[in-house]
Amino acid sequence: MASDWNEYKIDDLKAPVKGSIAMGPFGSRIKAENFVTEGIPIIKGGQLHGAYVSDSGFDFLTPEKAEELKSSQAYRGDLVITHRGTIGQVSIIPHDSLYEKYIVSQSQLKVSFDKTKVNPYFVNYFFRSHLGQHRLLANASQVGVPAIAKASTSVKAIMIPCPSLEEQNKVVGYLKNLDDKIELNRQMNETLEAMSQALFKSWFVDFDPVIDNALAAGNAIPDELLERAELRKGIEKKDNLDIQALFPDEFELNEGMGWIPKGWSIKKAEEIASITIGKTPPRKEPKWFSDTQKDNLVWVSIRDMGNSNVFIDDSSEYLTKESIKKFNVKIVPKDAVILSFKLTLGRVLIAQTELATNEAIAHFVNPKFSMSKEYVYCYLDNFDYYSLGSTSSIATAVNSKIIKAMPFLVPNESALEQFKKISKMYFDKMSGINQNIRTLTNLRDTLLPKLMSGELRIPDAAVLVDEVL
Repeated sequence: MASDWNEYKIDDLKAPVKGSIAMGPFGSRIKAENFVTEGIPIIKGGQLHGAYVSDSGFDFLTPEKAEELKSSQAYRGDLVITHRGTIGQVSIIPHDSLYEKYIVSQSQLKVSFDKTKVNPYFVNYFFRSHLGQHRLLANASQVGVPAIAKASTSVKAIMIPCPSLEEQNKVVGYLKNLDDKIELNRQMNETLEAMSQALFKSWFVDFDPVIDNALAAGNAIPDELLERAELRKGIEKKDNLDIQALFPDEFELNEGMGWIPKGWSIKKAEEIASITIGKTPPRKEPKWFSDTQKDNLVWVSIRDMGNSNVFIDDSSEYLTKESIKKFNVKIVPKDAVILSFKLTLGRVLIAQTELATNEAIAHFVNPKFSMSKEYVYCYLDNFDYYSLGSTSSIATAVNSKIIKAMPFLVPNESALEQFKKISKMYFDKMSGINQNIRTLTNLRDTLLPKLMSGELRIPDAAVLVDEVL
């Protein structure tokens, strides 16, 4: 820590108002009738995966109920900390958040800071450093459900390094600039993926080109597709006869999948690609694992998949080459599509490098019948996994045998080639942006602990950034 930086307890930095540090309400205080589709959003762990509280995936409370829970309300600039469950999560409600007011759930607590003493973003970045996480989890218990013991008292006692406000603001501005660039890149990738998914759904889920052709030819539309056909009648058609010519103009009944375009087929997954399953070497023998990538193989878990989007080229853990050989762990080649199928079902990514996975992940390698990795990715991402078993047990009932036998729609070659031609442009752009995100993230993660400890000052950081970017 820089010698000219003082440290203060969070209790000394909190806002001088009642309830500036407050826990979420007991679950029993919120009943089913209090939930609505629009209202005051509840912040849970699912919104705390990044530096900023994510403004999506909320449950909502009525404004009246939220007013009853006044002590659990959180506002822009407040920090939200998970004290039970996935402990270590810390995010700030940004000043450009979608909502002005939130409620924190029973596993979270919120802290409002005195902004004349500390920049809340500076504290947020401190908790993202190794030292910040160490201090946050110093009183954590891993017995049963992980939790921070006496959460409110423990958080109040955490010491925060505090340079002058001017220097805090400079550090925050620098790191936030990198975070904003990362976020902008992520949004660009989300837009590109949405465009790919929209095209896939139109062609291979809703069968729009086939319906249009059938309507133009006067062919019968199956009852199950009549509603979609009515929608298509009202849509102004573009001049895309070349595309329309790639699709049939009739449907035929498939025993397992219902009505599909005539000439298309349904095959088992193991018929359309080579499918392998990952493996975990004995956990009691740490020599098979490593926390460094050099000379080792990226080893992907479902959690790593949750931290990636579309592509994956790194993980939080690696396997030694000796463990790969000794335990015959399958190596997943670049461009394979991987799918989680145990407990957390349906996460899909494309391997951007050679890697290995644990046993909860299946690998779709070298697809056949003119299928591209882009088609396989979109198909697996859109697939209704609940159709593979009962909804109550689907997360535990699916196994590798079921995955290998799952039905795969095989369109005609010309439609698949055209989809590959268009979607590849989107995916190639996403791949490039993904690499840029990786570079910016590595740079931020390198600078963050050095800036937060005072080891590196802004002018020196600027030189490093110029060398990388």
